[in-house]
Amino acid sequence: MIDLIAENSMIAQLTRGFLRSPLQRNRIHESDAELLEVSADGSFLAVTTDTVAEEIALGLYSEPYLAGWMVVMANMSDLAAVGAAPLGILLSELFPTNFAQEEIDRLQQGIHDACDACGTFVLGGDTNIGDRLILTGCAIGTVSAGTALRRSGVRPGDLVYSTGRLGLGNAFALNQLAGYPTDKSAVVYKPSARLIQGRTIRGIATACMDTSDGMLATLDQLMRLNGVGFRVDADLESYFDPDALRIARLRKISPWLMLAGQHGEFELLFTVPSDGETMLRAAAERDGWLPIRIGVATAQPGIDINLNGRFVRVPGVRIRNLMANVGHSITAYLQGLFAIDKEIQKGVSEHVATV
Repeated sequence: MIDLIAENSMIAQLTRGFLRSPLQRNRIHESDAELLEVSADGSFLAVTTDTVAEEIALGLYSEPYLAGWMVVMANMSDLAAVGAAPLGILLSELFPTNFAQEEIDRLQQGIHDACDACGTFVLGGDTNIGDRLILTGCAIGTVSAGTALRRSGVRPGDLVYSTGRLGLGNAFALNQLAGYPTDKSAVVYKPSARLIQGRTIRGIATACMDTSDGMLATLDQLMRLNGVGFRVDADLESYFDPDALRIARLRKISPWLMLAGQHGEFELLFTVPSDGETMLRAAAERDGWLPIRIGVATAQPGIDINLNGRFVRVPGVRIRNLMANVGHSITAYLQGLFAIDKEIQKGVSEHVATV
């Protein structure tokens, strides 16, 4: 079921000829950051890399400050999703020849502020000149022995939680890419890696993954890795970002589409046993945040969402492969999402066997 998704299939093909390190303690797709056992006490080194390039080229991160902020947060979010404490980040910055000093200064300020927010440091990196701005980070962290979070481990009956409200990432992307005016439709998008929350849920959560690709893609990947399904039974307004809901209503778009796009808000989605709620809420209160319950894991694969009191089946394969199938055309991608929504509103959804 995992290879039905184009990105998963490509990763499997690209890594097919590589030897796995004997120190590595996660399988492919199993965790947001790679986990290496490097200490005699069994603690892990968590390592991840992420590039901000397509988002810049599309105009999504047109402000240099936001681009700098995001290259740090995208990497730190992967550390958060395995419960790691960051040691620092290495950065590769490829500047276009026409990039003004003022733009460089704003970019570096974004990097500085993001590292400060995460309590971490730029450890070093590489700088070059090229045709366009490309930013790549490699974040490093540590996880105590026996506490690393992974994407695998979900069991039917586990409860699904989020570390924050969802949908803002796609609301922001819709505004930027669809060319909407910035008055009434303006949203503030400056996500933070949930490092504290990731460490809170160690030893409590059965699985965890960040929402960098959107909520539905995250649930769909967890579904495929664990052979379970998910029933999102919470009222949409209880876990939806107010600005995302405002944008959906302003543009007369079905709100659930703000969960379907592939640009997320870097919250953590995680599962806990049904008898672990008390422990979770006590630990979260101690650390100063409030978990948001959104649903429950089910035995039968598939994702069902409560839309105005009616449960609809989400066509995961179609949604996740849509961008690749339309040749990465933003216009065709949006049209495809609207077409799926039209089918869902008519009660048409994929059969469980093809999820």
